[in-house]
Amino acid sequence: MAKTCLICSPLSEGLVLMEASNIKEASGRVIVALKAADRSRATINRHEAVFNAFARFLEAHGRGLPTESDCLEFITERTGTVLTGLRELTSSRPAQLARRPLILLMDTLDAGLPRVGQVTSPRFERCPARFLGIRDEYLQVCHRRRNAEASIESKQRAADQFLAYLEGIGRESIDEVQGQDLVGFWVQRQHGHYAPKTIGSLRSVLADFLRYLHQTGQIREDLAERLPPQRYPRRGETAPYSWTAEEVRLVLDQIDRQAAIGKRDYAMVLLTARLGLRVGDLRRLELGWFDWRAKTLALTQHKTGLPLTLPLPGDVGWAVIDYIRHGRPETDCRQVFVKHRYPFTAFGSSSSAGSRLGYYARRTGIVFPAGQAHGLHSLRGALAVAMLQTDTPPPVVTAVLGHASATTTAAHYFRLDTEHLRRCALDVEDVLNAEEGA
Repeated sequence: MAKTCLICSPLSEGLVLMEASNIKEASGRVIVALKAADRSRATINRHEAVFNAFARFLEAHGRGLPTESDCLEFITERTGTVLTGLRELTSSRPAQLARRPLILLMDTLDAGLPRVGQVTSPRFERCPARFLGIRDEYLQVCHRRRNAEASIESKQRAADQFLAYLEGIGRESIDEVQGQDLVGFWVQRQHGHYAPKTIGSLRSVLADFLRYLHQTGQIREDLAERLPPQRYPRRGETAPYSWTAEEVRLVLDQIDRQAAIGKRDYAMVLLTARLGLRVGDLRRLELGWFDWRAKTLALTQHKTGLPLTLPLPGDVGWAVIDYIRHGRPETDCRQVFVKHRYPFTAFGSSSSAGSRLGYYARRTGIVFPAGQAHGLHSLRGALAVAMLQTDTPPPVVTAVLGHASATTTAAHYFRLDTEHLRRCALDVEDVLNAEEGA
């Protein structure tokens, strides 16, 4: 027998009709509120799926209007996670995804209006309580060093993981840490199927935390020296994907520019494809950096510390304006591009911003060869090749990409210009004849 969608069609059971109608109405209000808040189609579909499954759960158990106990029982049955309260802290992602729609549903049944955009539960603190002071003091030092926010977030994640591991093996204070603890933690990470670059990044930030602990006298041994050497391919050692102009156009066409997130992603991809901005600078971008009269974008590059002024094409400028006026959520964040989830802050890492390109490329049907980088940064390579193939002077390419030296441009991007490299190829017979003559 086919399952009935209890949100999309009326119930046939008269006894439950009134209650189910209330659930249906409340669910409908939540969906309307999500659409008004410009939530993605995937988010709306997920909420509808949870509402349908919850309605079937209530019908199967003969329940009327749901209580919090019904919600908790449903979450346990659906995800296997046992919660004692609907807003209880949990690190279970399935449980978080299941309860978020239910919180909105219960708010609507209680007050008649879903509070979309508000935090549904306190932030889950991954650092054990006994080590919070140590972790926070370290992060304050990182702020005083003027570390980038993305770097501080990476260091916090590494410190939290290591301190949680120490709690798990029974260490009650930081001065009890031994070299064997670090070995156990590292073996656990190596078996976690992380990418080599992720492991390399973890090693780097964990070493900084361990040196801090040693320098401040909190641990006797400099355990950073005990970390295994870790080498992972750097950006220059792996070729970025060679985007064609047609592929970039197909990706841009795939973006839904009527949706708020689509407006944001379209402007981000276009800024990178047309101006070659690094992802780090794209994340930091502020509205005051645009000179709309002069049609320029001026910034100080995060990577090199050098100033960079770029011409602002009309389509790029209008894409940014469209997002600011019609897509960007109300927020005090200074950055232009923000995450569309409360509290609407800037992107916390380059990977989270850069993954948007791959998402649309997959929808387009583009298949990336193994080992080739295909994040937003790869569009810089495509721009460099496009300029070189139109015989743009190399110093101009260097200036546009914001490199401190022409050597960097040559090492990373000239090798991608296969058309000009073919002109440099030597004829095999000429080489052999030259060797015979010698």
